[in-house]
Amino acid sequence: MHLNKKIIAFIPARGGSKAIKNKNLQKINKSTLIEITLKKVIASKIFDKIILSSDSDKILKIGKKIKNVQSVKRKKKISKDNSKTDLAVIDYLKNLQENFNYLVILQVTSPLRRISTIRKFVRYCVRKKLKNCLSVSKFNDHISFNKKYFRTELKNNSRRRQSRKDYYIENGMFYFLDINYFRKKKKISSNKWNYYVTNKYESIDINDYEDLFITKLIYNKF
Repeated sequence: MHLNKKIIAFIPARGGSKAIKNKNLQKINKSTLIEITLKKVIASKIFDKIILSSDSDKILKIGKKIKNVQSVKRKKKISKDNSKTDLAVIDYLKNLQENFNYLVILQVTSPLRRISTIRKFVRYCVRKKLKNCLSVSKFNDHISFNKKYFRTELKNNSRRRQSRKDYYIENGMFYFLDINYFRKKKKISSNKWNYYVTNKYESIDINDYEDLFITKLIYNKF
């Protein structure tokens, strides 16, 4: 690719889910959340390898039907409700023979993510030579979920939107990892995260049926 770095797109998609049954297989405009993400990742033309990681044969079958996507079966022991994506990435990299510089995790529950945003995020991280980076949404129109800000606002009685402090929420749209750095740390989370601000509507993360309903309403208009 033109950035002179080799980059992997890693799409984690387990078969199980609690809040929404078969969440990753839910459809918007006749396309599953998995297909939406995979097609946008391909269209971005910024990745050298695209990996769909899942414990579900049904999900992996979707990836096998799409050109340039490699479906990787995830072990059951790292596919439980409380299993972290870290384990899936570690397991995949363990068997990776080729040399790659970076890996970008893209969750399928962010179907409003634009192709242009994928490109901008990756280019930003590569050009800044970041070891890690996550996407966040910026807010100042609600009282923060952070207790510190909540107490501050009540104490100062600051109800005017213009007076409220901005705050940021991890939205799960992107996680950028320097592969060599990750192999040493063996975990995605960090006390020294770099962050990239994305549009809060584009960043909607589908966790329940209400999120899914709202996403379907604005999918063709956003």
